[in-house]
Amino acid sequence: GLPGLAFREELHAIEAAISGQGIVICSDILIGPELASGALVQVSKLKLPGYGFYVVHRAEHAKLASVDTFVAWVRAVR
Repeated sequence: GLPGLAFREELHAIEAAISGQGIVICSDILIGPELASGALVQVSKLKLPGYGFYVVHRAEHAKLASVDTFVAWVRAVR
């Protein structure tokens, strides 16, 4: 197979792409400024549906009221 790099963190993959190490599949939200400045260029119009963000926490979290407030805010702004 072809040699490649793998990253656990999306931001590390983005930094590698900016430094010329290859391409990255990532959220366009994270690279908006880099696209605008030309540091990165979109190589395909392909979009991957179904990705989302999740809020997870322990059920007995010590600051559950704060967690609930944050979750309510996220739902209101989406």
